[in-house]
Amino acid sequence: MNENDYETVELRLAETGTELWAVLEAAQYARIIQHEEPETTAEAQAISRFVEAFASLAESWQELPAAERGGALTGLSAQIEALQRLGLHVHCATSERDFAPRAQQPVRLPLAILTVSRSSLPTTRIALPTELEVAAEHPGSAH
Repeated sequence: MNENDYETVELRLAETGTELWAVLEAAQYARIIQHEEPETTAEAQAISRFVEAFASLAESWQELPAAERGGALTGLSAQIEALQRLGLHVHCATSERDFAPRAQQPVRLPLAILTVSRSSLPTTRIALPTELEVAAEHPGSAH
């Protein structure tokens, strides 16, 4: 891939679970979750709990009754607050990408993008390929 095969995506700081609503909608199709290398066991545990909670909610979001979604987002807020107490912050965005299943035509799907980093800036940017190869998630893997 060359530099023309990448697009810069701006992510915004998420301080509550409610701010992840649109990201959860997109995560039902595809998601990328990147995080910094944890420096402590507490950071590793907080990152893991957040990623697992987000992935679990994304998998069940469609079937979750509307009345229960608010409570689920409150749970994500608690995970975000736990990260913030450790100096870690969640940034998120949605995008659309062409996913190319092996030897098939690309399919355009929504994509959820999340990062967990030490940056508390209101926005951050990452470079993503314009076309992604489809890979099944491994059992037990959330990111």
